[in-house]
Amino acid sequence: HVGRLIGGCIHRPADLAARYGGEEFVILLPQTPLSGALALADRIRAAMATADWKQIDPGLPALTISVGICAVATIEGFAPTQALRMADEALYRAKNSGRDRCEARLLG
Repeated sequence: HVGRLIGGCIHRPADLAARYGGEEFVILLPQTPLSGALALADRIRAAMATADWKQIDPGLPALTISVGICAVATIEGFAPTQALRMADEALYRAKNSGRDRCEARLLG
């Protein structure tokens, strides 16, 4: 259900969302500035907040989402593993800062 919700927030054909672990997703946004990634994160957070999760499972608590972003300024010297690591660090910073928020890092 969360994957479909995230997919519904993505509108460009080149953008890609995929499950990256039990409760983690990766979203690739080619040629997107940090401001665009932050705007998408806000759309996803708003969609999570307004989704009717009780209809899916009455026992579910309110769900929130924490987002970690790594914006890549240039592809010169770009290492996908480094970008994932930086996004993961930003995600844990968001979780440790109170959850239901977004943190970002810039690579390059």
